[in-house]
Amino acid sequence: MQTEAIEKPTKGTIREIDWRTDATLRTCLEVDRPVAVLGYDYAAGDRVPMHEHEKAQLIYAIEGTMTVTAAEGRWVLLPTRAVWVPARMRHAIQMRSALRMRTVYFDGTVTPPAEGCAAMGVSPLLRELIVSMQAEPMRYAAGSRAEHIASLISDELRQIPVLPLHLPSPKDARLRRVCEAMQRRPGIADGVEVWAARAEMSGRTLARLFRSELGMSFQEWRQQLLLLEAQVRLAQGQGSLRIARNLGYDSHAAFCAMFRRVLGVSPSEFQRLG
Repeated sequence: MQTEAIEKPTKGTIREIDWRTDATLRTCLEVDRPVAVLGYDYAAGDRVPMHEHEKAQLIYAIEGTMTVTAAEGRWVLLPTRAVWVPARMRHAIQMRSALRMRTVYFDGTVTPPAEGCAAMGVSPLLRELIVSMQAEPMRYAAGSRAEHIASLISDELRQIPVLPLHLPSPKDARLRRVCEAMQRRPGIADGVEVWAARAEMSGRTLARLFRSELGMSFQEWRQQLLLLEAQVRLAQGQGSLRIARNLGYDSHAAFCAMFRRVLGVSPSEFQRLG
């Protein structure tokens, strides 16, 4: 059986965000306040390249869908979710639709909701607090309305649930190439032996790498990949029948059953919630 080799990465530099050219972002990162909010609007397909900040942040969009990628994994974010990114954690953002981002920056006095990156539910209260905070001055005065809102945001951050909705990323270069190739073509339903052949290793070696690097089997990781991709496509307005077919499911019923088993709602209910 002929197999297609997995493309090996080429050397090159990653374009960095030069925060010195953006006075608003610079103020947000340097302001001596526990909480600051910055808003940007993006078009579908826009990308923020790999970068890091000195402050922790909660990446959130009040409208639109995006994927956030960091060393620890990949997350799909809808307007009901955000991702916590610790200070100095390198990450990149891909806009999957037109998007209105509202990023909340936190200094070291705010208790983090997790040690590393984490997807989190966003309550209606937290959404309105973030929107309100953006309208306030970054250098707010003690006892001001902005200070009260900032305090409520910090309190709410400790209450909202952390969600197990990320796709873990490997450190092993061979496994990373396999995972990146699978993400580029999520609808390919090939098994572990076929992907192993493409990566010029045995199926047993590839299966072992998934377990040791990611803590899950090849099939479990692939299911999580398909689940995240399905959420993006549903948020873009695609029908569940089309998604099931394009992602390689045996039937529409099998796709819907998997979706409900993991997320607790059907694809149509998910679209209404989003």
